[in-house]
This record gives sequence, C-alpha cells and structure tokens, in this order.
Amino acid sequence: MSESNWDSLSFKEQEALQDKKIRTFIQEIAKYHPHYKKLMKQENIDPSSINSIDDFIKKFPLTSKIDIAPIKENPYIPDYFIMQKEDEGYRPTFMIATTGRTAFSTPFWFTNWDLENIMMVVAKRVVEVTGMRKDDVVINSFPYSPHLAFWFVYYATTGLGLTAIHTGGGKILGTQRIVGITHGLKGSVFIGVPGYIQHVIRSAQADERHFDNIRLLITGGDRCTRTFRKRIVGMLNEMNAPNPTVCAAYGFTESKRAPVECPHPEGVDGELTGYHTYPDMELWYCIDPKTGERLGPEEKGELVWTGLYGRGTVVLNYRTGDIAEEGIKYEKCPYCGRNVPLISSMISRVSEQKDFRFDKVKGTLVDLNKFFSLMPEVEEIEEWQIIIMEKDGLDHLVLNVNPKRAILNKKKKIAELQEKVMKKIRDEMEISPNQVNILSLDEITRSLGMESQLKERRILDIRPR
Repeated sequence: MSESNWDSLSFKEQEALQDKKIRTFIQEIAKYHPHYKKLMKQENIDPSSINSIDDFIKKFPLTSKIDIAPIKENPYIPDYFIMQKEDEGYRPTFMIATTGRTAFSTPFWFTNWDLENIMMVVAKRVVEVTGMRKDDVVINSFPYSPHLAFWFVYYATTGLGLTAIHTGGGKILGTQRIVGITHGLKGSVFIGVPGYIQHVIRSAQADERHFDNIRLLITGGDRCTRTFRKRIVGMLNEMNAPNPTVCAAYGFTESKRAPVECPHPEGVDGELTGYHTYPDMELWYCIDPKTGERLGPEEKGELVWTGLYGRGTVVLNYRTGDIAEEGIKYEKCPYCGRNVPLISSMISRVSEQKDFRFDKVKGTLVDLNKFFSLMPEVEEIEEWQIIIMEKDGLDHLVLNVNPKRAILNKKKKIAELQEKVMKKIRDEMEISPNQVNILSLDEITRSLGMESQLKERRILDIRPR
C-alpha cells in the first residue's frame, strides 16, 4: 500500500495517487465501516461519486473527537469505527487509547496488517528522516501505557534492530534510574515529552552525570518551541554533548502515524523544518476552525487528517483540534530534499483558547498556547505552571514558577522576577495573573506530575465543570 518513492513524487503525482487511493478506500469503507456506512446513507452520499480528493473533501462530513468518544449512555461508540469484515486480516489484535480529555479514554485498534503496513512503515521513515543510525543507543522516556508514542518508538527500534531501552518514563522506572541508564549505556538518542526531557537533563546535571554522547533529541506529546530547544541543547552542551539537534514529531492516537521534522544543518540555531508528512498514506489540509471552510497553502488553520488506507479503527476527515500557525507548505524541503507536504512546526490547540470571567462584566477569550513560547523566554525561570481556578464566582489565573538556583533565596531578585513576569504577560497577552507563586524545584515538579503523570500538567484547569 505504501510507495518506496513516497518522498520524491511530484505534487501532481501525489495528487493522482491520493485520488486513486481515496476512491478505492471509500468503496471499502462503504461496505465494512459501521459508522461511515450509516452516515453515507443518511447524507445520501454515493460512494461511486467520490473519485478524487476534491470530491471527498466537498462531500464527506467532518469527524470530531466527540463523534468517536464513548459516553456514559453508550460506551460502545468506538466499536462503530472498527472495520467489520469476515476476514482474519481484519481481526483487531493491538490497542492504543487516547489520554482521555473526555470522561473516558477512546480505544483505537490495529490489526496485524496495520502493524506491518502502517506502524512499521512509518517507523522506518521516522528513523530515516531524523537520521537515526544503527550504532545509536536509543533511550525511550515516553510513559509506558497504551498510547501511540511509547509503542511507536518500541516498534521503530525493535523492528529495525536498533539498540533501545524502553524506560516507561519517570512513573515506571524513575528519573534517577533513567539518568543512570542514559549515562552508563552512553545513550546517543533521547526520546520523550519535551518537559520531561528537560527534567531528566536537569537531574543529570545535579548528579554530575554527563550525557556527553547525546547527539539527537526527538520530542513528542507537546509543543517544542525554538527557545525551549535552545535551552535544553544548551544544557547538554554544558555536558560536552556533540552539539545535539532536536526533531519534533506530531503524532496523535487517531492517525496511527507520526509526521516528523528533519534535522536542520545548523541544529537549534536553524529554522524549524516542519513536519514531513506521508502523501502516499495520508491526506492533510487546513480549515477555518469557525466555519469549516477549506483553506489554501500556508494559511493558518485547523488541521484535518484522513488515512488513505487502514484496518482496525478508522476515522476519516478528522478534525484534530490543532492549529498549524503557518499552515501546510507544498514545496520540497530545503534541508533534506524530500518532496512532501510540510506542516508548520508551530502547532497550538483550539482547546487551550479558553473563556475567562476576570470581572463581573464580560468574559475574555485567552489563548493559553502563548504561554508555551512566552515562558521559556524568561531566562531566570527554571520551570513554570499555569493553574486556573474559580474564586468568589470569578476565574483566577495563578502562575507557579521555580526560579533558577542563583536567585532562589534572594528576596529582591525574586520580587524583580515576579514583576518582570507580570509585565511580560500583561504586555504580550493583555492579561494579568492574579498571583505569581514561587515554588521550589521539588514542589513544582510534584505539581507538574513529572514522576506521576503520563504528561506534565503544564496548564491545569481546576474550575468546576
């Protein structure tokens, strides 16, 4: 199903290939997919009328998270998205699940065919695009759980014969053991959630265990800004690491795939290279999140995804809820030469644009995504966390920060830092936190859940629902 020349086809050839694949896949969906089979009948969509990607986008309804998530009244909704064909090759054998922003996690099933023709194919491509080598020692710090990130790295390294230690993250093995393993086995590639990677590197610095063999960091599960990349690479350079580079991956459970950045020749001093997609396996485009209207190349909008083949759980025309700040480019990557659609590296989440009532007069829409680029710019701050709570009928925004050790116990410096942070947020976001709390590194690490959660709780909304 995949193409060996996937990254060298012209965009015209890609379009012709995608037209052919969507035409074939829709015929199969109409026969074997319970949800979409019913939907096409309800919407009077004739499968034979979809002969191209343009036909598909115009005629096929969008799918959202709420459409596939189980609810208390019907916990079996995800089952309706599993391909149902009386064939051993369609039997679900392996499950991953969403992290559960809704009340229940949503399971997504692979068949053995999916593992071979999707998971392993994409895994091989990620290894190639990021420049991983046979002599690398890979440290997988993603949490051990039924989530795409951990298992994707497992299949990528095991299936391709790379040396790897799958630690399960701080919750399973513990950060100190991960530090010891990375140092002792001379890890050269470190993979994980950005915030946890920084936590591990900082712990290694405190223990004076240098990661001087790390040459590549691969991040996933959260955004990784240029400022943040420079910070963690700077920490590694202090350990005499060989000027590591950082590649971010953009994966989500529903896709079973993960586009990834290629390394920039200038490392973290270079531009972000964009997520390299797989045009023979998937379709991406952007829409206006308010109107659902399709947008053009390089226009900011919400990403919509469709797999061009698959078994097990299948979703089509899926709204990711993620905003590509610079849209999708259709041009050859100037750094690695691959001719594929490139998704903007800077992605924000629609769900983190929240409505606040700071006063009794009106609500204020706040884009909390901005904190991820703003806070790493404050050099005096080691760690940060936003907590949203309700008090006296109004919303309160609390900022927890851990200052760098050099100023932690200096009252004047702390007061200056609090004032600086308040001013920066006020100037750049036009809001003011209700308070700025100074926490020790241990306190903020516990609050973030570095050792106890699947992903750090960087923005925590504890308002009653």
